[in-house]
Amino acid sequence: MREAKSVLITGASGFIGSHLVEEGLRRGYEVYAAIRKSSSRRYLTDSRIRFLEFDYHTPEALDRQLSSLREEGVRFDFIVHNAGVTKARSRNEFDLINHLYTRSLVESLERNGMVPDKFVFISSLAAIGPGNPETMQPVSDDTPPHPVESYGLSKRAAEVFLQSTADFPFLILRPTGVYGPRETDYQVVYRNLGKGFEFYAGSSGQRVSFLYIADLVRVIYQAIESDFSRKTWVVSDGSNYTVKEFSARVKQILGKKTIPVVVPLPVVHFLASILDAACRPFGKMPLLNRDKVAIMGSMNWQCDPSGIMNDLGFSPRYSLEEGLKETLSRN
Repeated sequence: MREAKSVLITGASGFIGSHLVEEGLRRGYEVYAAIRKSSSRRYLTDSRIRFLEFDYHTPEALDRQLSSLREEGVRFDFIVHNAGVTKARSRNEFDLINHLYTRSLVESLERNGMVPDKFVFISSLAAIGPGNPETMQPVSDDTPPHPVESYGLSKRAAEVFLQSTADFPFLILRPTGVYGPRETDYQVVYRNLGKGFEFYAGSSGQRVSFLYIADLVRVIYQAIESDFSRKTWVVSDGSNYTVKEFSARVKQILGKKTIPVVVPLPVVHFLASILDAACRPFGKMPLLNRDKVAIMGSMNWQCDPSGIMNDLGFSPRYSLEEGLKETLSRN
């Protein structure tokens, strides 16, 4: 008889996934970490971790892997499907990895009698898209989805698939911008501000929201351990900021002063088009691309997480200042 509940974390080697693995171990779960053969295990050194390498691309191979695990007596009580990409070479690649691989995993779990008690899908606020730029009403659980770029479209497609299943026990979490130690995209902002560069695309008044990694990980486990199923929530720390306010907090912690420079959005779009064209023959996606411009050009990325706060009693423990101080001290 098993003493501990088991949890499978997909995408376990990445920023969010590695923190999920650590928290699962801390809570006494039997933790399975699904990673790619080429993935770094830099943050996955605990000897209690059980590693798996799934072939999402080939249904027959995935069936064999899950069938073999079942025959060995393995059962995943919970699955947190965190695997995916935030950068890809094309819309098709986003859809393949974020949507179709999710579908492949779910269907294989069903075929092989491996459906968990709870399947938590880590989606994104991008699956909904930005809020109304005129009313500036924050995005909430009930906001009709209208993704504005490829990443958000692929996440939304995966959500639609899960919601179309008959009785699969999913929960969908849509985090806003998640930051913290091991995250890389915001590190570019920190470095630029540290060097005195403070650039904004179109406006420094864009409204945004954030969530510290420790709070995200905690609420994911709250969701796992709750009685909810087939539910979708947006998640943030409950506060909203302008991008200029975010930069000001970083500069204050770093003790740096800068001169803000606002670059007109048409100029940013032109530069992104040039970079896209230059990188496409090499199969690469530049840091500044047309999807990024769509995000930067949307003025309202505010988030209302009252749904998950009421349902799960979730209360973030980190303010933006506290989270940034911890992040910058550990990066």
